[in-house]
Amino acid sequence: MPSTIRTFLLRPGAFFEQRRDRLGGVRGGALALGIAVAVTAVLGVALRLFAAQFTGTTEVDNPTRPPDQFCEDGGVGEITMSGCDEPATRTVEIGSLVWDQANEVLPGLFVGLVVVWIGLGVLLYVGAKIAGGSGQFGETAEITAWGLVPSVVGVAVGGATLVFFASTADLSASSPEMLLEQVQNLQSGLSGLVFLAIQIGTAAWQAYIWADGLRAVHEISRYAAVAVAVIVATLPVILS
Repeated sequence: MPSTIRTFLLRPGAFFEQRRDRLGGVRGGALALGIAVAVTAVLGVALRLFAAQFTGTTEVDNPTRPPDQFCEDGGVGEITMSGCDEPATRTVEIGSLVWDQANEVLPGLFVGLVVVWIGLGVLLYVGAKIAGGSGQFGETAEITAWGLVPSVVGVAVGGATLVFFASTADLSASSPEMLLEQVQNLQSGLSGLVFLAIQIGTAAWQAYIWADGLRAVHEISRYAAVAVAVIVATLPVILS
């Protein structure tokens, strides 16, 4: 393992001390964008594998068939539109619908992660200033971005866990009500506790990085840095 990575993982305070003169908002923004891409990609793979666990089928409207008013009673002006001989519905796999919904959510997730980075950066900066910190916002912004690295690991572990529990569940139902109940079951019991543990572990790792970063840049006490970092890292857990 390269020494830089080892230092970041084991001694983030020393990692930030070595880079204090180079920390800045532009570098932080580039890092945050890279992390947002990584998180979105990892989650996309996990959701694709999760969608594959749904084996049931359902009936949906056939998009190639015109609405009934254009096909019934001779159509419009006694002219029947093409496609009226197509069936009104078609059979699709539930998994494909789940994946389609995921595709619509992923772009918003990417944007949301960038917004979250900015929001967390503001909170860390304000908290450090209240504690008497002397660092700049740009430096804090990059520290915030480095603290999002655990999110990539957390999403990867959480995604793998989701796919594992989904593979052991019966997701073959075609009824939306039953499918919703089955998905909700994945969020409760043992699986729910595992997901919560992953979330808390990720937040604790983030707080560890942020606390050392705030100490190195803002030169505040360990107690104040830990307090600010823990409060900010806990907020996403509470709000999720």
